[in-house]
Amino acid sequence: MKKFLLVGLIGFALFGCGKKKVTEEMLIGNWECSTTQQIAKWKKWAFDDYSTSIDRGKSVVIFLKENDDFFVKWPGSDEMVKEDFKNLNRRHNGILAGMKLSSYKRFEYISDNEFKMISELVITQDKKEKNEKSKILMHCTRIQ
Repeated sequence: MKKFLLVGLIGFALFGCGKKKVTEEMLIGNWECSTTQQIAKWKKWAFDDYSTSIDRGKSVVIFLKENDDFFVKWPGSDEMVKEDFKNLNRRHNGILAGMKLSSYKRFEYISDNEFKMISELVITQDKKEKNEKSKILMHCTRIQ
């Protein structure tokens, strides 16, 4: 009986706890983010592998909530932009001026004070040599 109880407790410890995710509430505050970018060039019929990472430096991203509205101050902007958190963490597809756009952003939880945001943008068009693909990785830590 003791062995059965011990096995049950170990199973609960290993499988009973869900994987932590980045939440809107967790993001509230100031974050210092280091950013890298990779670009893939179009070669004949497909995209080549991503290039070596290009360091884009560090910047501050601010997330805040007012009256149940979620706002983000992205690097390079002087204003707080109203965002829908659910739309920040998903895939988007569309067409703009004859170009097919496909993008996604994905948050990865590291700890309550650290996360990664991975974004990818793919632009395809009739003139295949102008196709573009880029990936941006932001590694952010909370500013105390």
